[in-house]
Amino acid sequence: MSTLLLFIAPDDRLAGWWLVEAGRVSAEGQADDLLPEALPDRIVAIAPAEAITAHVAELGALGFAQARTAARLLVAETSVAPIETQHVAVGAPDGADRPVAVIGNGRMAAWLQSLQARGIDPDAILPAPFLLPRPADGFVRAQIGAEQVVRGRSIAFADDPDLAPLLVGGAAVEDVDPEPLILAALHAPELDLRQGPFARRRRFQIDWAHVRRLARLGAAVAAVTLLAALVQIARYNMGASALEAQAEQVARAVAPGSGDPVAGLGAQVAARRGRGLGFTTSAGALLSAVQATPNVELAGLSFEADGLLRATVLAPGAADAEALRARLLSAGLTVEATPFTAEQGRIRGEFRIGR
Repeated sequence: MSTLLLFIAPDDRLAGWWLVEAGRVSAEGQADDLLPEALPDRIVAIAPAEAITAHVAELGALGFAQARTAARLLVAETSVAPIETQHVAVGAPDGADRPVAVIGNGRMAAWLQSLQARGIDPDAILPAPFLLPRPADGFVRAQIGAEQVVRGRSIAFADDPDLAPLLVGGAAVEDVDPEPLILAALHAPELDLRQGPFARRRRFQIDWAHVRRLARLGAAVAAVTLLAALVQIARYNMGASALEAQAEQVARAVAPGSGDPVAGLGAQVAARRGRGLGFTTSAGALLSAVQATPNVELAGLSFEADGLLRATVLAPGAADAEALRARLLSAGLTVEATPFTAEQGRIRGEFRIGR
């Protein structure tokens, strides 16, 4: 994966850039040179040491969020500017020590706005002082971007002709090659300024490969569901065909002489049923008629071998009995009535119901 490395100058301009591919610098340019036409997936900016106050604090045992809160409290005790105006970032622990970088919120926001105006939103902003190794004693020095950077055991700063001698004193200063140090920091940076309120916001992106996998899975599930339904329908059809064949076989055994065994069996049933329509049909029509005729009661019911349904009826008078008979006739039934006799203020008689 290629990485575009941008060097921010102390005056907040873009001092230069490197294009890093396969672990080496494949192209580079100065401030006025055009950036690569096709920006790589990863972009890292290098913040100048002049803008940063570097500290080392014993915060190694704390979690990242706790370490950042503790660092803000420590910085608030020594900072001249109000802590609300300062961005405090902490890095990876080095034993019990952790690097701490302090920079003004306005400076940090201005860098991001300037880069975003070019269509660039860096994945990380690495402070130049923490690109150098932390020496056991003395100081190391290297040219990073547009400035010389010096780092000691507990301090780091931009090399200034007037200030540097006071900070270095008589300690040894070793000049180092910055390129391998910068390339190594791209993979494992000691500290990234893009944290807290300046953390990079991840944009939601659709994983089309995942969407295609889900679509294929959905299609497979639909196909399996459809196949299962088709198999079930086929099983039902086969079962229905088997039942029809079994019914035809039974019908042929009962009515062997007919061309259509099922129709022959139906004819035999009708012949045995006699003049009636069968118990279920006749009884259903009778009960409906009795319910629709007020004051008429059904006192008895029997189904005879001749196919007729015999119903004993109680009614207040002849008109009521005749109303029941009329309803049965309107239902398509034949009704034969026996003479009605008086019984305790009512009349009793029998209807023979057929077709």
